Amino acid sequence: MASARRRVRAFLDQIRQLEASDFPHADARQALAFIRDYFETRQNLLRRMPDSVTDAVADEVCQNTNRSLSSYTEVLGFILRSTNVRNAFEMHFPLKRLVQQAVDPDARLIVSSEWNFVPFTYPMTLDLLPDFALVGGPAPESGNPLIIPLAGHEIGHSAWRAHGGKEQVSPVALLGIDKALDADPERRDALLEELKKFGHDIEYLQNACLFSAMRQLEEVFCDQFGLYVFGEAYVYAYDYFLAPGGGVRTAGYPSARDRVRFLLDGAKVLEIAVDATLFASWQESSPRASLDGEILFFADQAVDASVAEVRSLAFDILKSKDVARPDPATTTKVDEAFQSQIPDCGGASLAEIVSAGWRYLRRKGGLSAEADLAEYDMLCELMLKSIEVSEFKLRVEA
Repeated sequence: MASARRRVRAFLDQIRQLEASDFPHADARQALAFIRDYFETRQNLLRRMPDSVTDAVADEVCQNTNRSLSSYTEVLGFILRSTNVRNAFEMHFPLKRLVQQAVDPDARLIVSSEWNFVPFTYPMTLDLLPDFALVGGPAPESGNPLIIPLAGHEIGHSAWRAHGGKEQVSPVALLGIDKALDADPERRDALLEELKKFGHDIEYLQNACLFSAMRQLEEVFCDQFGLYVFGEAYVYAYDYFLAPGGGVRTAGYPSARDRVRFLLDGAKVLEIAVDATLFASWQESSPRASLDGEILFFADQAVDASVAEVRSLAFDILKSKDVARPDPATTTKVDEAFQSQIPDCGGASLAEIVSAGWRYLRRKGGLSAEADLAEYDMLCELMLKSIEVSEFKLRVEA
C-alpha cells in the first residue's frame, strides 16, 4: 500500500510539472486536469485505507492503481510532446473541426509527435478522456505539413467507433466468411484438421476469420475516410509513408497490394485522378508461414466482398456530416500561389492547401536533393502560412 501511495504521489507531481508547460492549445491542458482529478481521488482513497484492511482488498486496490498508472503514463508523455515547438501547431484547429464535424461536436483533439515509425491514434477510447481524440505522428516528421492527410486515417478510427462501424459491417463480413469457407471445403477441412490438434473447431475458425476481417475492414474504412477528406493528397501521403509496400504482413491489415487496390477503387468512385504509375512498383506483403496464413486466405475473401459496403459507409457518414471534399479549382489556385512563392490568401481548406503542396512537390520531382532543401523548406512554410491565413480568415468572417 505504501508503494502505491508513493507511485500515485510521483505521478501527480509529474502532472503538476507538466501543467506549468506552455500549451499551444487548451485541449491538452484540459486533458491533464481530467487525469489529475482522477488520480487525486485515487490518492485520497489510498490515504483513507485503514491498516486493518485485508490483504486481498489491499492487493486489489494496488493492482487497479498499477493498471491506471500504466495506462496513463504514456498519455502524459504524449501530452508533453504535444508542446514540442517542432510540431505543426497550425493544423490543430482545422483537424479539430474535422473531428467535431465527423465524429462528435463536443470532441477535443490533441496532436502530438511520437517515437513510432507510423502515425497512430488513441481513438476516443480512454476511460478518463472519452471525448478526446489523440493523434500522433512520427517525431522526425512532426513539422511536415505534407503528411497531414494521414491524420485523416487516424481520425477515421474514432469515426468508426462513434458511428458503430463494427456493428454495421460485421454481418456482411460474417456472411462473406461463411461463403469463403463453403467455397473451398478441401482447404477448409485441412485447416480444421490442423486446428483440432490445438483443441479448436469450426467455431474457432469462424471467429478467427471474423477477427482478422473486422480489423482489416476498419483499416479500409479509415483509408476511405482519409481519401474522402483529403483527396489526392491522401494518396500521395500514403505512398510517401509506406512505399514500396512489402514486408511481413500482420493479420489486422490487408496485404500491401490489396490495400492499394481498395484505395484506388475509392479514388475512382470519387473521381480523383491518380498517377497510374504511382503504385506500379509496390511489393506484396506476405504473412508468416503458419496457420495464420491459412486463416487469412479465408478472411481476405470476406474483406474483398465487404469493401464496397465499408467504402459506402465511410462516404455516407462524411456526406451526412457535410464534410466538404477538396475543390480541384481551389487547389489549382493555391498551387499557382505557391508557384509565385506566396501563401494562399483566399481561405482554402486544409485539404486544398495540402493537395496543392503535393502537386508542387511532385511537379518538382520530389525536392529531395541537397540543392532542393531551401525550396522544400519554402514550400512547407507556404503551406503552414496558408493554413494560418485560412484559419484567421475563417474566424474573422464568422
